[in-house]
Order: sequence, then structure tokens, then C-alpha cells
Amino acid sequence: MENALKIILRLIALVAFLTGANILVGGASAVPGYEGGFDVSVDNELRFFSIFWMAYGGLCFWVTNNFSQRASLIPFIALVFFIGGLARLVSVVAQGEPSIILVGAMILEWLLPVLIYFIYRKYVNLTLTVAID
Repeated sequence: MENALKIILRLIALVAFLTGANILVGGASAVPGYEGGFDVSVDNELRFFSIFWMAYGGLCFWVTNNFSQRASLIPFIALVFFIGGLARLVSVVAQGEPSIILVGAMILEWLLPVLIYFIYRKYVNLTLTVAID
């Protein structure tokens, strides 16, 4: 269980860092499905928020470096990821369907946190069982 969670969190960290750095450097034009033209304020906001996405990835990686002491943060990490997927849904409802890759990201952002949480619960139950024995 621990290894599965570490792998998932490190993959999230890698994706968050790479995609965050991509938006930081490329701005709005680096967003999948970009078709030209954007508001300068949108570019500004995207670059600003890219740092927080990268920090989220840093948190995921940080948890894996001292897993036994930091694993209690996993439900929070999963919840934030899930809410991010819900935020994409708000955008779909308000603005319409984005690029297919972003629809896929949205679905992944609903499913992966649930998987993370269930693996975490098994990890906690296993850890408690071993501690009791």
C-alpha cells in the first residue's frame, strides 16, 4: 500500500511540476487546445496559479520523503485534487467543453483521488492492524 501511494504521489508531483512549469514559461498559449488570442489578464492569472500547482506537486513529493510521518496529509491531497476536477466541471457548465485532453484530466481528477483515498484507508487499516498485533 505504501509503495503504491508513493508512486502515485510522485507521479502527480512530476506531472504538476512539468505542467506548472510549462504554463509558467508559456502562459496561456501553452494550454492544450489553445487556438490563439487571449486576454492578458488570463495569461497573468495562469502564470500566477501555475506556481501553486507546482507547489501542490512539491507537497505530494514532500509527503513521500517521510511517508510514515506525513501520510496523514493524503486525504487532504486527494480532496484538493478532486475539488480541482469539480472546478473544471464548473468551467464546462459555464463556458463549454474544453480540449479533449482537459476533459480527460477532469475525469482523472475525479477518479484518481478516490483511488488514492481507498488505498490510503487500506494502508491505515493495515498499519493499525500491525501496530495492534
